[in-house]
Amino acid sequence: MKAVFRLLFHPVLLGILGLIALALVIWFIGPMIAIAGFAPFESALVRLILIGLLVVFVVFRLVWRKLKAKTQNAKLVEGLVKADETDKGAAPSDEVQTLRTRFEEALSVLKDSQAAAHAKQGGLARLLSAGSARYLYELPWYVFIGAPGSGKTTALINSGLHFPLAEKLGIHQLKGVGGTRNCDWWFTDDAVLIDTAGRYTTQDSDQDSDRSAWQGFLGLLKRHRPRQPLNGVLLTVSLGDLLAQDADATERHAAALRARIQELYKELNVRLPIYVLVTKADLIAGFNEFFSDFGKEARDQVWGVTFPQQGEPGAALAALPGELARLRER
Repeated sequence: MKAVFRLLFHPVLLGILGLIALALVIWFIGPMIAIAGFAPFESALVRLILIGLLVVFVVFRLVWRKLKAKTQNAKLVEGLVKADETDKGAAPSDEVQTLRTRFEEALSVLKDSQAAAHAKQGGLARLLSAGSARYLYELPWYVFIGAPGSGKTTALINSGLHFPLAEKLGIHQLKGVGGTRNCDWWFTDDAVLIDTAGRYTTQDSDQDSDRSAWQGFLGLLKRHRPRQPLNGVLLTVSLGDLLAQDADATERHAAALRARIQELYKELNVRLPIYVLVTKADLIAGFNEFFSDFGKEARDQVWGVTFPQQGEPGAALAALPGELARLRER
């Protein structure tokens, strides 16, 4: 049923139906329109020309949007891999060229994967999806933030997402260079996931250098994807760290996470959904034994809670104890 609704409300189908409806209005209602006794659309030829111009306009707009997306994509890739000349840690030109080539290969694989997925669909769905493979700029982008060793990479590998690069190029992610040299880029069919260096979060190795790199990374996103730098943030918190830390260490870690989120909001000037992912739960004594009898379907169920993004200040914190209690009872 969901697939039927998705098909019925597909933007392409709605656009075609809207164009047909407008053409019918012009053809049948047009002759009835008169201004001071003059009916400009009375002639069938005039109406045909008007409908033809309408079709040409729609086709031109679609082609223009496609070319614009292609240009934006090229600029984005160039900006991501181009080393900053003022950056002492910038990569040499041959490394930049290598990454640019790998990015282009990755984008080609991504588009081929999207096209293959569309080809598996039924007749009308396949027709509507033809040519709809999205460019890198158009995909939603999510950034992973977490301390070193918090399990970001492991969570991605075991997320169940489809990574086309792993099948075609034998790699899961691309190493960054230039302003993103401390990040890993993970490409899926439906989103781009950026795994940031753990030291960006803690900033406890070389605070000035780490802060500068983090701010530079945010600035790069804002500069090369200005309309929507990010679509969301995934915050990884290691349960192993929480169990091993004392109260002061936990408070410092929480303060660092809050600071990174506030800096992200301030630099990008956007409010984003934040998803807190607690990792390494299998370190709890008895965890594996407790869940060993669960089938795949049971293990794949979401175990968590989502709060409204536009809720009242403090509402999420007030509701958290009750939500945690309900999770415990499941």
